[in-house]
Amino acid sequence: MSSFKDTAMLLKTLMSSLMSSDNDVRTQAESSLNNEWLAAQPQTLLGSLSFLVHQDSEAEARAFASILLRRIAFQNMPNPENKEDERSVWSAVPETVHQAVKIELLGALRDETDRGARHKLCDTISEVMNNEVEDDWPDLLPALYACAQDSNPLLRESAFRIFTSCAYLLTMQSAEAVNSAFAGAFQDSDPAVRLASLQAAVAYILANDLKPRLALAPMVPHMLGVLEPLYQSKDDSGLVDALTALMEAAEEAPKLFSSVLGNLIVFATNIGKDEELENTTRQTAVELLVTLAEAAPGMCRKNPQFCQLIVPVCMQMMSSIEDDDEWYTTDTLEDGDNEENYVFGEQTLDRLAIALGGKQLLPTAFNYIPQMLGSQEWNQRHAALMAISSIGEGCYKIMRSELQKILELIVPYFKDPHARVRYAVCNCVGQMATDFAPILQEKHHQLVLSNLIPAMDETATPRVQAHSAAAMVNFAEEATKLVLDPYLDTLFERLLSMLNSPKRYVQEQAITTIATIADNAKAKFNKYYSTIMPMLLNVLEQATDKEHRLLRGKAMECTTFIALAVGKEVFSPDIPRLVELLTRAQQSVTDSDDPQASYLQASWARLCKLMGPDFAPIMPVVMPSLIAAAKQQPDFAILEDDEDPETNYSAEDGWEFTNIGGQQIGIKTTALEEKYNAVELIISYAKDLGIGFLPYAAEILELIVPMFKFYFHEGVRTAAAAAVPPVLSAVKQSGDEAALRQVWSQICDKYIAVLGTEDDDTFTMQLFGSFSEAVEVVGVQSISAEQLQAFVAACVEQMNKYHKRMKDREAARAAEELDEDDEEQLAEEEMLEGLAIDEVSKALHSVFKTHGADFLPMFQNVLPVAHKYLQESDPAAQQWAICVFDDLVEYAGPSSSQYAGEFLKPIGHALRQTNAPDLRQAAAYGIGVMAQYGGDAYADFIINAALPIMLEALNKSNARDSENVYATENMVAAIAKILRFHSSKLPDAQGLLRTWFRSLPVCNDEDEAPATYEYLVQIINEQPDALLGGNDPQALRHLVKVVVEALAICDFSPELSQALVGIMQKTLLAFDDSTKASLWAEIPPEQQQALQTKGLI
Repeated sequence: MSSFKDTAMLLKTLMSSLMSSDNDVRTQAESSLNNEWLAAQPQTLLGSLSFLVHQDSEAEARAFASILLRRIAFQNMPNPENKEDERSVWSAVPETVHQAVKIELLGALRDETDRGARHKLCDTISEVMNNEVEDDWPDLLPALYACAQDSNPLLRESAFRIFTSCAYLLTMQSAEAVNSAFAGAFQDSDPAVRLASLQAAVAYILANDLKPRLALAPMVPHMLGVLEPLYQSKDDSGLVDALTALMEAAEEAPKLFSSVLGNLIVFATNIGKDEELENTTRQTAVELLVTLAEAAPGMCRKNPQFCQLIVPVCMQMMSSIEDDDEWYTTDTLEDGDNEENYVFGEQTLDRLAIALGGKQLLPTAFNYIPQMLGSQEWNQRHAALMAISSIGEGCYKIMRSELQKILELIVPYFKDPHARVRYAVCNCVGQMATDFAPILQEKHHQLVLSNLIPAMDETATPRVQAHSAAAMVNFAEEATKLVLDPYLDTLFERLLSMLNSPKRYVQEQAITTIATIADNAKAKFNKYYSTIMPMLLNVLEQATDKEHRLLRGKAMECTTFIALAVGKEVFSPDIPRLVELLTRAQQSVTDSDDPQASYLQASWARLCKLMGPDFAPIMPVVMPSLIAAAKQQPDFAILEDDEDPETNYSAEDGWEFTNIGGQQIGIKTTALEEKYNAVELIISYAKDLGIGFLPYAAEILELIVPMFKFYFHEGVRTAAAAAVPPVLSAVKQSGDEAALRQVWSQICDKYIAVLGTEDDDTFTMQLFGSFSEAVEVVGVQSISAEQLQAFVAACVEQMNKYHKRMKDREAARAAEELDEDDEEQLAEEEMLEGLAIDEVSKALHSVFKTHGADFLPMFQNVLPVAHKYLQESDPAAQQWAICVFDDLVEYAGPSSSQYAGEFLKPIGHALRQTNAPDLRQAAAYGIGVMAQYGGDAYADFIINAALPIMLEALNKSNARDSENVYATENMVAAIAKILRFHSSKLPDAQGLLRTWFRSLPVCNDEDEAPATYEYLVQIINEQPDALLGGNDPQALRHLVKVVVEALAICDFSPELSQALVGIMQKTLLAFDDSTKASLWAEIPPEQQQALQTKGLI
């Protein structure tokens, strides 16, 4: 390696400049490094750096050389001729350089004496190993074993640091040997070695597959033995590192902690309540327990100590809040510091309640809450109220029944002598208004609002005044107009008063609350419009300085919410002025942190919703910033493990960091949220403008379709998929069919490329749903034969994936490998998979609908998968298979009978599955499809096999129960189709017709109701006696009732509605006034009201 000695000395001089505090010097050095070294002589650069890592005399230089070597070796070579030529610097240099670098690194591993430089060296060795093909560094593992057994603790620590980053090296060794090595390391005389071995053990456990991982559970008690000496010595840094490592294991493999859970609870809560330790240490210990509760709630619920010990620690932390003058005097509101113990305690209690539920946590919490509410110490009362607000969501089921008592317990604190407690009760009521909606609003509005609204008069304490108005937002968002209407006058009186507050944050909150209440009040807001709207417009016109930007944003939001509430006719005189003011504001936004930007985007969208097509001329003002927001790419930062992110990457600016392989990887999440919101607004504009969105359609489609693979933010992907159909609809409305087909052809390929490979169930569901909508927008014959083949392959791929998961779950249950937590997780997975499978089915339906018999040759490839699902015991699997067959019959017609053999018997069986109503519904729907589209080939099965089963089901007393009503109505609808298309084959068509009539109504299934009632109209017009038996009174009363119920509930076409109204009116003529009155009294008031609202009576 001596060949690099001379160049290494030159490079060291350059490195000194790279570390310079002078920006010009550092910039020039970076240019030299990139141009004269990296681009011109990469092998010399790597070789020289490795020489410095091992042989330089200065520890700082050796450490910096390690960092540079790691960063440079695995970045791409500069200036590749094309994308195919892209490769890392390491890959570009000869193998001889690799070997020379490795020799120097192993030499440094043996010789390095400085702990900091050694840590950087370990990170570099790990990075090199992780980028090598297996067995390309055979000397490393023996060297690590030698280090692990060396008398020098620095070497022993280094071995385990590298194993932490390269745990797969251990998974290839004997488990017994590895366990033995760890057992000794956990008891090492050096605390740094013990900590490094713990971190390596966690990495080793997580590097194993599930079954081998569980076999390592006996190692866990020894791992926990590392913690006690750290606690005894009050080593905050070591405790945080150790607990953080255990947290990773708890998240991924919580069952490993089952045997030690009791001891761990005691140990972690002792740390949590130890005020001699730093807050970070205490919080990390509690966080470990919360991680276990979220990952394995069943395991934690079974241990009675869990809630008993952790809840009081949370309450203690929440009570640690201190009073300070700034809270009262501040002119700007900021969220509490998340690092403070009291904030952490609130968040932890919230998470615990959601994870564990109320059965154990609520009694434990209320062992403390009443006595804390009665305390003379304000912070105890504050903590008790914040605890109630924190646990509401998770303890909903139990607290719901005690809501009156809980509210009576807390509302007296609106009059507490301490302002911070009054603030807390506002917070508590606001949170409960969200968690217990709409019950709290409907049943307890008088108790809540009679205390909350007066708090909005508390001008002496603006923080309380503003927070009471914020709580009012939560209440109003979930309240009905009926509930809120009696309070509107007193509310607006107080809110108008708040607009004159000297505190800007009070004005801002008042505006937000007015917007929410206006949105609730709708037309009833008209009486306040002339007072409030001029004030808001004046804010937009006059409050133009920088410090009022948020106030202006709130005013934009409020004006546009009010506009939607009162409607276009009332608001139209103010539209020109508002458009001018918003345009001015749009042009004034130049700073990236200007809060007006997001308010402007949402306000323009609401204005568009109000104005509809009339908004189109304003779009050139709106779209540039919206497209810019949608185009944003995530900002990344890579820092060394010991660098402080807050120096340049503040969490307040949206930066979030995670530690990966000795480096901190950061991403700026605020930009991702802005991107997501922009795509959501694009959906809104496309829907509201229709053809008016056409000028932007091509650019938007080009922008959003690649976002299907934007893996940094799930919401962006989902919104992008949802945006495609409404944008395509705008193109379609132009009437340019060729343009629509052209743009769709390109999009279709990109859709299909993702459909078959997507693993995220939520996005799979959205993507197939979006594809289904898009196909129906573009219309018939919109997919080429080649694309149809690829689409079917994607469907088959997804369905085979879900089938395998289903079989894996069955096997695990059969082997009794699952506990309560596993079952909870599987239930969530099954629910999501079921929704995704439904969307696959709908997509197949849409393609069949738009391509008919042309799709049949490709569709045949789905049938083998459908047969597999049909044979499963899971009703949802059978249902999917039957839905596939239903589509086949509907769109292939009589020719589908050649594939029917394997479906008919299971469909008949499904009709009898009383414990699976959704399956029965699908089967009944299928019978109707066969009757309507299948022709004579299905008649025997329909009449002799399916019909008797359906008639039997209709006669059961529970046929109309909520869980059965959809299956029942599909059977009624199917019988109508049998009568309509196969009456000549029925042995007693008249008897079946009367039975069908008695089985009405069909009101819940919006797909089946219209055809069923069209058939009713037909029969009444053509052969009334067949149903009414010469105006039989009972038959006439039944006819009126089923018609009224259908008209009240269903949204029929005007033609069908009028036909049914005519039948109802004609039938009522057959009754005298007394009979008519008694009949009308039997019809529920809400149905009568619905007919009046629709203008049908």
